[in-house]
Amino acid sequence: MESDSHFAWHRFLTLAEFEEYFHSQTPTDAFKLDWLNQLSTKDMNFTRVELDLLYGSIVTWQNPADKSDRRSICYYLSPTELITIGLSEHVVSLIEPFETTTPFEAFYALLSLQMNTYFSGIDAFETELFLRQDELRGSIDENSLDSIFGLRDTIENWSDLIVPFRELVLAGPEAFVRQSTYTDALPYRLAEKRVERLLMLIEHYQKDIEVLLDLSTTVSNFRGNEIMKALTIFTAVATPMMALGAIWGMNFKNMPELDWKYGYASSLFLIFLTTGGIFYWMKRRGWLGALVRMPNKKSQVKK
Repeated sequence: MESDSHFAWHRFLTLAEFEEYFHSQTPTDAFKLDWLNQLSTKDMNFTRVELDLLYGSIVTWQNPADKSDRRSICYYLSPTELITIGLSEHVVSLIEPFETTTPFEAFYALLSLQMNTYFSGIDAFETELFLRQDELRGSIDENSLDSIFGLRDTIENWSDLIVPFRELVLAGPEAFVRQSTYTDALPYRLAEKRVERLLMLIEHYQKDIEVLLDLSTTVSNFRGNEIMKALTIFTAVATPMMALGAIWGMNFKNMPELDWKYGYASSLFLIFLTTGGIFYWMKRRGWLGALVRMPNKKSQVKK
């Protein structure tokens, strides 16, 4: 199945059509055979680079929740031929403004068009990220880590999609090193710029997410320390009461304190005295305040 004469070297095929096309050729092309074998056994990104030849498959979409649910484009590129599997012929109308004259230019025009569709998805992710940042500034609760991990999974999914495009941008000059003018073509330069911009955005948002994750972890650790501190203080303050209560709760026959007229009052006084003494001592040591003292906002306001 061939497109119009302007793109006579570009074939839009299905896998079954390519198998029929391949077996009709004589002699058999070893690289096309390898490509066909790879397509039959793999459902993922793979790139093969030979001199004046580039072929493989690139995933253009995958479900973040189930990465086995994906769509891909298969390509076979030589100086005189471009074969794609997974594209329809209406793509020709999208390529025409690039005025491509070689298979190389048409292929990178296709990559440029595909990458251009990702910016709207990245923008939607950016909006979601900013919303989560605003929410986390207000409070960080037990659901915060789940929210941050969800953001990280999403941006990692975007990274998994874009990095193979970066590989193809690097593989083009390697495969067609003898055609040095290829890399000066507009479609190639556009693909190069778009993949750089996408990776820049992904790297920036990955750093933002790592900051959110560090903040959430720090706050969680701080709260855990505060809880342990409160329990430790309670145990220390309650120790005299529990110790003295345990002593006078014994069942020995010879306990002279049990016969004292003011034994009960004396025991209460001793319990309150030791408890208050421990509390006062800890307060003097500064152990009852917050673990981390935050600056007073009012003191920061310049008069």
